[in-house]
Amino acid sequence: MRKSGCLLAVVAALTIFFPSLGRSEFFIGPYLGPSFSSNVNPSWEFYKNAEPEKFIFATRNARGVSVDPALILGGKIGYWFTDESIYGLRMPSWLKHFGFALDVSYRQLNWPNQVVNIEPVNLRQEIELKSTTLNAAFLFLARYGFLKDSEVPFGRLQPYLGIGPVIFVTNTWMNIGKDFRKTEVDLGLAVEAGLSYMIHPKVSLYSAFRYRYQPNHVAVDDNILDIATNVYLVMRSTYNMYDLIFGVAYHF
Repeated sequence: MRKSGCLLAVVAALTIFFPSLGRSEFFIGPYLGPSFSSNVNPSWEFYKNAEPEKFIFATRNARGVSVDPALILGGKIGYWFTDESIYGLRMPSWLKHFGFALDVSYRQLNWPNQVVNIEPVNLRQEIELKSTTLNAAFLFLARYGFLKDSEVPFGRLQPYLGIGPVIFVTNTWMNIGKDFRKTEVDLGLAVEAGLSYMIHPKVSLYSAFRYRYQPNHVAVDDNILDIATNVYLVMRSTYNMYDLIFGVAYHF
């Protein structure tokens, strides 16, 4: 109940202080689709001592680690600006082509069981990783309208482009070490190109291709690979992720 009250208060405040929002085209809706990642090249940094004397005394890396495809589930809430008057001042017509959205999605991010070569020690190691991810992206949007009619003056067919930062929350477990598991937060970038069609003045169907650049780190205290003692270590990976999403949105 308290959360609902806070949300209503935020919406009311935005409408008062930014009156254009009150006459904007809000939209909200779910989506799903397949998600893929290119192979990753993880690295491990091993540290000695504590802050501020902490330093890296060894590094290990692997190449070409495969990542399982997965189903991505998510939803968007956002709005498009309009060119209506605000306090008697007419807004520029180009404003209706822009907007922004909050996009939240969930995906499993797993490495299948595989044997890789750990460099530079030439160690053959069986690795497997299981991870769940929650992504929150803030996208700046641009669109154009085609197939205009009296019901949808902007145009029923609307190609759009979005770009913005992504907060990437992962809960990771790995089969090396004694207890290699951790929840971490990282920052990435998302770029999305999509096509929306208004089947009704208040309902649209859309599909989109999205690329996400996602650095990821997992910091634990453990002994892994050829390092026999328990030390503080950080595993780093960079994901290039590709999503094909299909969704429906309600406009109000």
